[in-house]
Amino acid sequence: MKKIEEKGRVMFEDAVSDYWHGLFSFGGRSTRSGYWWSVFNYFATIYFLALAAVLLTGLSFGAALMIVVLGLTGCMIAMLIGNLAVSFRRLRDVGLKTAPIVILNVLIYALLIIGVIEMRVSALVLANVSTLAGLILSIIVFIFTLLPTDQFVAEKENWLVRGKDSVDETQPTAAAQPQLTKAAPAATTASPSLPTVVFYPDGREQEIK
Repeated sequence: MKKIEEKGRVMFEDAVSDYWHGLFSFGGRSTRSGYWWSVFNYFATIYFLALAAVLLTGLSFGAALMIVVLGLTGCMIAMLIGNLAVSFRRLRDVGLKTAPIVILNVLIYALLIIGVIEMRVSALVLANVSTLAGLILSIIVFIFTLLPTDQFVAEKENWLVRGKDSVDETQPTAAAQPQLTKAAPAATTASPSLPTVVFYPDGREQEIK
């Protein structure tokens, strides 16, 4: 899967291309504009898939209906994973490290699932508390997605955020860059000058240095 590395302002067509090419790519970065164009693409595609599901369900029967339902369900699950992936990339672009991003998402889904389970066993108070906590964390993540690139970057890198002293993996390091060295000047050797000999008509020779 292609690693997405967005920088600067991302247009709609580029964001959509990055979304589909990085559908299961949780590495890299997505800028604020790239993220929100991807969210728009996500909801627009879900709408058309739901519309297609209604139409195809009415026109399909038996095994064909099962294939349609399974196909559309698979597409929606894949897009849910893609939406989570672009969220990971957006939070990393803001400045968070991978560990706190994973912790935030695990807590959100765990609290929401616990709320549903508690509601089914009639523990309404606990269900409300768990659901409310999950919603609060979701709102915090939503606010983070509105922030500009490198908002949380600190002077020194730690386990929560990237630091200004950390190396940008997308840029070639000094070891990978070609080294330019000055060529040593060519050695010059003094060649002995040859004497000039003049021949006269009468047979005499004269050497001129």
